[in-house]
Amino acid sequence: MNEESPDNFVHLHARSGFSFGFGVARPEELVEAAARMGMSSLALTDRDGLYGIPRFLEAADKAGILPIVGAEVSTAWGHVVLLAESMQGYRSLCRLITAYRCAAEDRRCPACSLEVLLEHAAGLVCLTGAVPFGLLPGLILSGHSERAWEVLSLLRESFGEGNLFVELTDDGTAGSRRRMGRVASFAEGCGVPTLATNEVAHLEPADHRLHETLVAASNLSRLPGPGYRPTDQLWLKDARRMVRLFAYRPWSLHTAAEVAWRCAGAVRLSGKVHVPASQHEDPGKVLVELALRGARERYGGLNRQVVSRLRRELSCIEDLGFAPYFLLALEAVEIAREKGVPVTGRGSAANSLVSYCLGLTQPEPFSNRLLFERFMHEERRDPPDIDLDFCSERRDEVRDELERRHARRGVAVAGTAASYSLRGAVRVAARALGHPPQEIDVLSRHVPTRFSDRDKVYAGLDGWKEVLREPAMRGHPLQDTERYRLLLELSAGLAGRLQGAGTHNGGLVFGTAEHHLSDLVPLEPSGKEGLLRCQYDKDGLEYCGIPKLDILGLKMHTALQKAGELATRRTGKKVDPLSPPPEDREAFRLVRTGRNAGMFQLESPGQMQLSRRLKPRRFSDLVAQISLFRPGPVRGDLVTPYVLRRNGREPYSVPLPELDDILRPTYGVLMYQEQVLEVARAVAGFALAEGDGFRRAMTKDRGSGAMAGMRRRFLQRAVDRGVPKKTADTVFDWMEGFASYGFLKAHAASFAHLSYASAYMRVHYPAEFFCGLLNSQPMGFYSPRVLLNEARRIGLGVLPPDVFASDEGFSVEKDGTALRVGLSYSKGLSRLAIEGIIHEREARPFASVADLYRRTPVQKDALKNLIKGGFLDPLAGADRAPLLAEADRLPKKRGRTGHPEIPLPHPASWWEARASAGYDLSGASLHNLPMPPGKAEREQKAVLSLDVVSHPLLSYRRTLKELGVVPSQEILDLPHGTRVLAAGLIECLQRPPTKSGRPVYFLLLEDERGLLQATIFERVYEKYGHLLHRSGAFLLEGRVEQDDRRGFSFLVEQIGDLGKALARRHPGTSIDTERAVSASGSFIRARKPGRRAG
Repeated sequence: MNEESPDNFVHLHARSGFSFGFGVARPEELVEAAARMGMSSLALTDRDGLYGIPRFLEAADKAGILPIVGAEVSTAWGHVVLLAESMQGYRSLCRLITAYRCAAEDRRCPACSLEVLLEHAAGLVCLTGAVPFGLLPGLILSGHSERAWEVLSLLRESFGEGNLFVELTDDGTAGSRRRMGRVASFAEGCGVPTLATNEVAHLEPADHRLHETLVAASNLSRLPGPGYRPTDQLWLKDARRMVRLFAYRPWSLHTAAEVAWRCAGAVRLSGKVHVPASQHEDPGKVLVELALRGARERYGGLNRQVVSRLRRELSCIEDLGFAPYFLLALEAVEIAREKGVPVTGRGSAANSLVSYCLGLTQPEPFSNRLLFERFMHEERRDPPDIDLDFCSERRDEVRDELERRHARRGVAVAGTAASYSLRGAVRVAARALGHPPQEIDVLSRHVPTRFSDRDKVYAGLDGWKEVLREPAMRGHPLQDTERYRLLLELSAGLAGRLQGAGTHNGGLVFGTAEHHLSDLVPLEPSGKEGLLRCQYDKDGLEYCGIPKLDILGLKMHTALQKAGELATRRTGKKVDPLSPPPEDREAFRLVRTGRNAGMFQLESPGQMQLSRRLKPRRFSDLVAQISLFRPGPVRGDLVTPYVLRRNGREPYSVPLPELDDILRPTYGVLMYQEQVLEVARAVAGFALAEGDGFRRAMTKDRGSGAMAGMRRRFLQRAVDRGVPKKTADTVFDWMEGFASYGFLKAHAASFAHLSYASAYMRVHYPAEFFCGLLNSQPMGFYSPRVLLNEARRIGLGVLPPDVFASDEGFSVEKDGTALRVGLSYSKGLSRLAIEGIIHEREARPFASVADLYRRTPVQKDALKNLIKGGFLDPLAGADRAPLLAEADRLPKKRGRTGHPEIPLPHPASWWEARASAGYDLSGASLHNLPMPPGKAEREQKAVLSLDVVSHPLLSYRRTLKELGVVPSQEILDLPHGTRVLAAGLIECLQRPPTKSGRPVYFLLLEDERGLLQATIFERVYEKYGHLLHRSGAFLLEGRVEQDDRRGFSFLVEQIGDLGKALARRHPGTSIDTERAVSASGSFIRARKPGRRAG
């Protein structure tokens, strides 16, 4: 190789962002850059893992270069680089990484022992590590030459003469040539060939600052930190630069090319599905028997339609070899039923009659027009995906039992890869630059989580320009762009970069009959004792053909189960929330009112409004409602036509008579993915499996040439069937547009099952329903405070906390008319303390504060919170001062283990954390709400995060009326064009995607009467948005819009701080205004007392 012919150089040591702190670029970026340079292949060798390999292989295939699979393996003395030259080598690498990562005492810094390394040499090429931090250089440069010779001899013996190479790198730092020369001389003395690499850590020279910052973040240090290297040379250099760099050792470049030729393209992970091992000798036969048995139970017999479809589905499942996967899913469901854990299925699996007959899914396929081919068929070779939802509190029982039964062949949960949010990037960059923790908190506050263009990589301040214009950033320290230029540039570059590995919330994968799972994918500890995690995420597993069984936790299952148990206990009859009577009129009547708080998938403000517009009367309406309220249909402007047609206010037609049967149920709107398959069959004669391939092709990012070919094929088939070409062209355009917004009907129907169940429970067992919700927090859209207020609004009583009567969570009074606050809502109590209180009070009542303290594990601070929360009021009436004084005199004590007991997370703590998150505002900020005048009530609110006595605005009802404020539920019925003043507490602020792409904000406000969604356009937000991020209670002046097409809207024109307004009216009122921003309140003062809307 010489400077004139460097074309066959290949980088054999390159880290991506999947080295989590030790690499910057995405695998795709490295591949694209190598392809642009004309390189024939490229290795990806991330530190201690293969996390990015599936993405790397896929990108290499698209770019037309041959991938080389490898890893940088850490040892106590430094790293080595291992490259797979065969599938055997890939499996050796998977097993090696699994072995030493699972044995590591420090998960953040795993180190492979030499013994384990030598045991896994089959099929691998070993490079001894980059200078100066590789294994061999580390030993040589630290003066351990004898040990270096021993190690090199052992490596040569295990990997073989032709598979061991001494790696040479020149990082451009002072003395780098001298250090590399020492290593090279040692290698030559031992007779081991040398090989040139550049230890690539980033894409461009300018990225070295990001690399240094990521290294500092990984080491939890400031710059310069441990392992700091003052170099910008660890980038993906082209071949000519590498030739010049190693001009004095050209043979090391030749060696690199030879090794690359041996390893390039040796590992292929796609094209085969690895079906889980079955515990049955003939899984296909077992599946047939179970499906037929289930069909008899579901349908009361076997009719021709059921038998015909079962035969077709079972034949497909058998041909593809997926019977063991279905039986595995059934095993999970049966474990749940044995343990009494509620479970339902969802996703595309609900399109299968086999799934329905096995009890994996709930929607009946024929009546819901669900198509098996949307789930799987012979032409679709990727693994199926069955999603199962379990009670979130007991899901782990099912997962642990599955893991125990299948441990021999390997079980692990899918991995995830987290990326830096913009706010997180600011914190990381600020820490690396040496800013103190308190200043880091200030600098990151109110910073949004991401740039508006989440896919763009920013190298300078460009991305910040839009962010700094946000009202929430008004007056922010980062507005001083000159002072914080480096911080802004670093955080812009870090945003969206890979941060670390995580654990999927439920996707389990299993070994096969041929391979232990660790042969197929490297495993590592998940953080949960005994549970291993794959280094591949769900997309990587799908690429590798490894089916994932989703064992998911769903809080609605938890809430409904608790509600059902409470209702059964109170009524004396079995109440099964998952089996409500069909088409209950009262349930649908409630949904039509839009008072949907707590209802699964129906409780968001947008869904509440859609309920009032759509007026659902049957189950199919709920399926449609769930499908319509998605970004795609909103952008595609499908919601209004569907609503008008559903309610008989707009006619519709279809382009062909053949489509009438398909589109009549959705009133001429193409809404579900399943309908695409039927349309393709009706118009072009496609088989359903062909139609699914057609749908999948449309939903992918295809070039204009590919789409033109699809159009020709569709038109030709349609014309051959007698369809006019112009009509067929129209149908194709229609279907192509649908691809961006269609929803899976099977998934919507599965969710609608739970939506209906929650609506039924709310209307027939309201106390038990709200009790279940409050005892399953955090969940859903609303905080416990709002849910309790909603329960009060529908007529349920709220009884005060009572140490003699309160259970751990909320409880229902015997007559089902009231709820009582539970002990877990008192901040600072440990589970042991709660159990101690309940146990001791059953033995005998507490005589005093000191008596409770002496007999239970309650800590002193938690005891004071019990008093302030009102739990000990029965001991002293309304005056809590004597009780607090008694508590102050008690000595502090330690837990039974010698350490303070760990308090339980407060049920409202998650909501309060979201409220304080700044830009992603959700949940009222409790520090800024108008407080009741009494100190005792303020302290109780601070402890419980609930409005126990009354709604916080009750005390100001008269004043609000004088200001001209109209209650939320009256505003909903005001005529179009009415100008009105609303007031309430902020529950959340959202910025959903819009058809125009321009920002529109939705503010959810809560008052005594209910919830009101207000629309804030960009102009108003720019003027008042800063208030929304610094206060919790507002006055909104705006205009009502009501029409048949769009329904109700409240368009905000001015915003004021409610706390300030009330303080001006009543200067003596006790209102916390410490953080309140001075309201732009001229419009408030200008209004005459008593003035009403209209």
